[in-house]
Amino acid sequence: MSTKKVFNDSTVVAQSTPYGYGGIGVVRLTGPDTIKILGDLINLSKDKLSDVKPRFAYREIIFDENKDPFDDAVLTLFKGPESYTGEDVLEISCHGSPYILKYVVDLCINYGASPAGPGEFTRRAFINGKIDLMQAESVANLVSASSHRGVNIALNGLRGKLSKEIASMRDEMIDVLSYSEHLLDVSEEDLTTANISYIISKTAKMHEMAQKLIENYSTCRIMTYGAVVVLCGPVNSGKSTLFNSLVGSNRAIVNREPGTTRDLLEAMIIIDGVPITLVDTAGLREASNDIEIEGVRRARDYIKKADLVFVVNDITVGKTSMESIDNTLFKDNNIVNIYNKTDLLSQKDIKKCRSVFKPGLFTSALTGVGLGELKNHIITALDLESNTGENFGITTTRQYNAILKSDAAMAAVIEIAEQYPLQLELVSFELQNALNSIEDLLGTKTADEVLNNMFDNFCVGK
Repeated sequence: MSTKKVFNDSTVVAQSTPYGYGGIGVVRLTGPDTIKILGDLINLSKDKLSDVKPRFAYREIIFDENKDPFDDAVLTLFKGPESYTGEDVLEISCHGSPYILKYVVDLCINYGASPAGPGEFTRRAFINGKIDLMQAESVANLVSASSHRGVNIALNGLRGKLSKEIASMRDEMIDVLSYSEHLLDVSEEDLTTANISYIISKTAKMHEMAQKLIENYSTCRIMTYGAVVVLCGPVNSGKSTLFNSLVGSNRAIVNREPGTTRDLLEAMIIIDGVPITLVDTAGLREASNDIEIEGVRRARDYIKKADLVFVVNDITVGKTSMESIDNTLFKDNNIVNIYNKTDLLSQKDIKKCRSVFKPGLFTSALTGVGLGELKNHIITALDLESNTGENFGITTTRQYNAILKSDAAMAAVIEIAEQYPLQLELVSFELQNALNSIEDLLGTKTADEVLNNMFDNFCVGK
């Protein structure tokens, strides 16, 4: 990978481990003054600093601002450019007291470092040519991955497996674009079907690669971040009881009084290795007070962005339960009807309901009847079973939009090339559009505002 200009001339510091008490905590520095600050922390003279070997762990006493012993720590120096950021990096493993960690960070700032911004270490790695933009996103994915396969996808992304796939597409595009530009200098009479076939076959190959990435996007995203599954429906239909049964604990307050749930309640569960963010929502009705109105508004917003929506109905109420919901909410969603509280009906009545109601699942959140079928349906409805291919792929909205744009341009190239007479100017134009989107994907040509937005979503210290 090409070497790029160093991010800036400042040295930054941040706590890399989560805040709170623990056995150890890690403070990380990077930048040109890293080695000087190392000497200040452990009271080591300048001439002795040259004896510090990179990638060796040193157990040393960190001294406070009065040069009194403060903590017994392990320090490891990584010399640039052979480091994560491409600059000198120091990792300090302290005892995991929040006070100790904050004090060490403050000491580093007193010795000349600046507080690191969100994702600044990874941003420096990108700017200094250590990783591309998709690998940088994979770092964030690896930190937030919520399933075993999600970890595999993120790790393969960090190791460059996806980048190699995209880079090969870019090389193919450059080749076809160069060929198309060359043909612009050839007279129309000298163009042959072989010229056209070459453009079409090469572009079709890239188009197929892009289509595969697009098809696997949903699976890769869900296995990395988790699917959002929303329980919604009329008040008092048993949503919160169903939520508690699926989670396996009494997270939601359950009461016979309608409108008990006023706010969203989330819990992470794993079903067959698939991470699921389960969301209990306020009952959908004309709310009577400001708090409930806000709860219903939030429920509606969550429904719009859900991967799967379960509309929970009280089977004992019948059709009036379902008719009380504004069905326009579910226009673009993956919707499944649940008929709950089957424990209150006889088997004969349940059988009758199955023949009358819309297709759906019949459950009793109270007794657990139907919950196994419901869990199986979640996996089926998310369409993950048919997407069990490669453990790498696009996972973010930015990546998805970029590959969609490139794929649309490639489809346009094929369509134009199949028409007579061949319009090479349009072919070259669309190939350039496809190439631009691929370069956006890799981060070779990305606006600062895009980078700022992406790295601002990283945690501080990564």
